[in-house]
Amino acid sequence: MNRKRNVFEGIIDNRSFFQNIRGDLLVSGERASDQEMILNLVESCMEKADMPIILLSGHQGVFTELQRRRTQDAFSNVRIASPSEKTYHPFLGMSKQQIQRFVSLAAEKMGIGVLIGKVMIYTAALLDIVAAKYPVSLPAMAGLLQEDDDVISEVAMECGLSNVVVDNIRSNHEAGIVLRRICGKLEEVFEEVYTPGSDTGYSFATGIRDHGRLFAFYTASRDYQILNTCLKEELYNCLKQGTRLRVILDEMIFENEEDELLRYLLREKMQGRIELMFLAQNPVKWLPEAADLAFVNVVMFPQQTPAATDLVSERLFSTYQYYFPAPTAGTPPHLLFTFQKAVNWQIQSEQRLRVQSNDLYQAPSRWGPVVDYLAVKTMESDNIFLVPLEDFMQSGARYQLTNKEGNMKNET
Repeated sequence: MNRKRNVFEGIIDNRSFFQNIRGDLLVSGERASDQEMILNLVESCMEKADMPIILLSGHQGVFTELQRRRTQDAFSNVRIASPSEKTYHPFLGMSKQQIQRFVSLAAEKMGIGVLIGKVMIYTAALLDIVAAKYPVSLPAMAGLLQEDDDVISEVAMECGLSNVVVDNIRSNHEAGIVLRRICGKLEEVFEEVYTPGSDTGYSFATGIRDHGRLFAFYTASRDYQILNTCLKEELYNCLKQGTRLRVILDEMIFENEEDELLRYLLREKMQGRIELMFLAQNPVKWLPEAADLAFVNVVMFPQQTPAATDLVSERLFSTYQYYFPAPTAGTPPHLLFTFQKAVNWQIQSEQRLRVQSNDLYQAPSRWGPVVDYLAVKTMESDNIFLVPLEDFMQSGARYQLTNKEGNMKNET
């Protein structure tokens, strides 16, 4: 009567797994941020050479190793924005409306209220002047704001802009002072990947146009709301070019589950415009809805506790109906002596996890070692495979994700 839960044992290493999967990927559990595994994932994606890759990670060691491998010519066409390689060019290629939104968001964070209207007027005028001379970006704005308002207004006249633009600069001196503070705030947001005043010409969109294979971005920041909003706009500008992207999120920090970048990525994943690879120790924290956790490929490492593992497993792999006989009255028949003449039995059922925590923490035999497992699932079938953790984390394990009855896990 019981339907098999389709859980099998298998052997595979992480690099082989990443090379053979197709589609979105979710990696959860304590080992989700393992540096060597992340690098294997990145290299496996690059070997496919089917779409540009954007890596968003807060683990500095990943960037150090990427730089080392690039130096050794292990791969090419890789752009890195990190504390040791500050190549990012904030707001490059963004529209006037996009940049005005960042200014407004920063002003709100700084508690600027009464002057915000005048600040936005000044900002619009400044962006018109910048656009007449340079590609619009944060360093171009900050560079022009180093001049006083008289010089800025003279530049506007030299560029042939209207008297309205000139007047909006000259008549809003106090707003100009505030905007200079706001630009300082915005430069602090990107201080880990950007050198103030530098004109590198590197953004996600320029990397795509230059046929870059990988753009790796270090995501530590003083203000994750502004940073994530900017990253969302970067991805939007990339997708406007009609290119499908593969985005790898390595333990990203979000403001909350409604974070603008997170919601945008999930929406674009559903529409098939990006292939999302989401690595997080506890994805349920950021992805509370069942639809958010609908990834066709899943790797579930154990959590810190069995209870936490069971919670994540229920969300990722769901449950199945388990039927079993149970006595309805009298003493259970396992007792040696009972006055009960007969025991009535009936079939009862309960929901059980397809993958339980005790599946991943195998009790050793008398002579054998303790073996920890992880659970993996691919888009190829509804089967779940339990893989020894040691095999998965090393290279060269044999590829054997099968569904033969001989290695199927029994009901528990």
